[in-house]
Amino acid sequence: MSSRSLNIAILTADPSNYSNQRMMEAGRKAGHDVYPLLSLEQILNVNGAEFTQGLSPKPDAVIPRIGVGLTDYGHSLIMSLEEADIAVTTSSYGLVHSRNKFLAGQVLKSAEIDVPKTVTFADVRNIDTAIKSVGGYPFILKRLKGTQGNAVYLINDVDKAHKKIGKYIRKQKAFLIQEFIKESKGTDLRCFVVGGKVVGAMQRVAAKGEFRANIHKGGQGKTVKLSQEEQDMAIDAAEVLGLAIAGVDLLRSDNGPLLLEVNSSPGLQGIEKATGKDIAAEIIRYIERMVSENG
Repeated sequence: MSSRSLNIAILTADPSNYSNQRMMEAGRKAGHDVYPLLSLEQILNVNGAEFTQGLSPKPDAVIPRIGVGLTDYGHSLIMSLEEADIAVTTSSYGLVHSRNKFLAGQVLKSAEIDVPKTVTFADVRNIDTAIKSVGGYPFILKRLKGTQGNAVYLINDVDKAHKKIGKYIRKQKAFLIQEFIKESKGTDLRCFVVGGKVVGAMQRVAAKGEFRANIHKGGQGKTVKLSQEEQDMAIDAAEVLGLAIAGVDLLRSDNGPLLLEVNSSPGLQGIEKATGKDIAAEIIRYIERMVSENG
């Protein structure tokens, strides 16, 4: 427990969310004042944010929990907090770069973190060439922004590829295509990183007939032992993207682990259930250390 009581705000549009409730519970149990700072009630201007509540007294730290639909607005809110010298667990850089799946891949690859072959383009004439460059059929099609396995498709044939991708291009919706790692067999690894340490990990197994292992798509989570290489990859990915708290998803391939995605607002329910660990308490302990180190 920290030597003093801290004011910790959770920047969110949904205080009743399981993860938010767990962090408030863990923080209060440790003797801190943990409360929601409602993102939708704030007013932004070029001189910063006019926080209508929650900044009096000034919070010692803020945990941003920004939904995908509010990414741009949330980015500006976090920048306002950073400019006010308030410690945040998700940097404005980290939010934007983790939410765009292709941009995240570029940043991670530039840091020499292995990712699946991934391509984006905006002309229907490039469909066949692009598919060939990621290894051909089947391949994965994703919207650039999305969570919980939404807008992710396994494409098996030419007709479906041209129809689906052509529709995205005509509507000018950003997307990417990615090689399908068949040897992962409908499983992935969710590594929960807090403060440069993997505090919990689970293997997610897709429901029958489903290729996505996301818990929200019926996947089941079970505890798993990570290799040192997998732990290091998860920690490095979170650091590169400026995220003190991150859900890092890996695939086990024949050529070693591959970094699939990084979630800047990872849920606690699935990982706590699968591992039996109090991840919320780990987050609070990290914030105690962060505030102490920052003076």
